[in-house]
Amino acid sequence: MLKEDRLIFIVTLTLVVYASSIYLNQGAFIFPFPFNNIILLLVGFQFFFWNRKLGFPALLLLLIGLFAALGTKYYWSTFLSYEAMVSLDKSLITDVFLLCSYFCIILFAISSSLRQKTWVTLILTALFCTLFIYGQIFGELLFVIISYLIMIISNLYKPVFQPLHLIWILLFILDGSQLISFLLA
Repeated sequence: MLKEDRLIFIVTLTLVVYASSIYLNQGAFIFPFPFNNIILLLVGFQFFFWNRKLGFPALLLLLIGLFAALGTKYYWSTFLSYEAMVSLDKSLITDVFLLCSYFCIILFAISSSLRQKTWVTLILTALFCTLFIYGQIFGELLFVIISYLIMIISNLYKPVFQPLHLIWILLFILDGSQLISFLLA
């Protein structure tokens, strides 16, 4: 098992153990989804550190995590005063960071598809982009999760940027855990 596989497994196991402990104590199966972007940042940083020789794709994973974390107002409240948080809440800065994160995700998918060089993966990537953008615009988490599943299938069909392609599994797990929390809470 690769170190990247182990990292994804440990993150998943930690999320499941946390949600199970909440279920045993409170009777609701709730994952710690407010921390998803910090988890994505830490895993993206670790993947970048381990695979920096891959260059641009590894940098994209770092940027995905960084922009996602900066796009979450929840984390800014630990550093900013109340007045600064009110000002930040009225601005679009966190939305711009999230948009940059989404752009990097799409860019990573397109660069993976171009490296795969098959018409099947091009179709899957086009379907991913369509569902991902639709899901983000209309707030449909299920479409986003399906889009990640499509990229997992695409990378199973013809893996590229190994082991960076495991980020699709992490994104699927993080957003899937959020959906499960909403449905089972």
